[in-house]
Amino acid sequence: MLEALNKLIDRLEKVVMVAFMSIATIITTFQVIYRYGFNSSLSWAEEVVIYSIVCMSFVGASMGVRHGAHISVDVLNAFAPPAVNRWLHLLTAALGIVFAASMAYLGFQLFSLTLDRGMLSPAMRMPMAWVYLPIGLSGVLLIIRYCWLIREVWHKPPVSMAEELAAEKDNLV
Repeated sequence: MLEALNKLIDRLEKVVMVAFMSIATIITTFQVIYRYGFNSSLSWAEEVVIYSIVCMSFVGASMGVRHGAHISVDVLNAFAPPAVNRWLHLLTAALGIVFAASMAYLGFQLFSLTLDRGMLSPAMRMPMAWVYLPIGLSGVLLIIRYCWLIREVWHKPPVSMAEELAAEKDNLV
């Protein structure tokens, strides 16, 4: 069940990233053509591109947890024995869940309040609530990813930093 959910989220994230990246690239290209080719511009293009990049950032946060690509300080991991490293990873993931839960709660609250107020975006005149929805959704995705990370760390035997570096070196070759 968890494996299927993980694969579904992986696929969904990839599709969403490609879609928003394509939207941003295509609209930026049209904006350049309109501006320099026709001496005009699209009034809504900048807004769409900015919202696409914001959505990509929030989806990318979840992907970063999945692939271990977030910036981290590994000083404790380098000197701690494998059993302690396991607990450090679990603590980090638990703190990530707390952050993600607050992000989800506050993101959905912001979505709801903005939807109730009927705020519209300046150029496209679309409800601003839809711009804030990715915050809450990203929080939910992060919670799922951190739970998956806890499961992986819990079931995987602890390894020393030297073994981990050797495995990374093998992956590079």
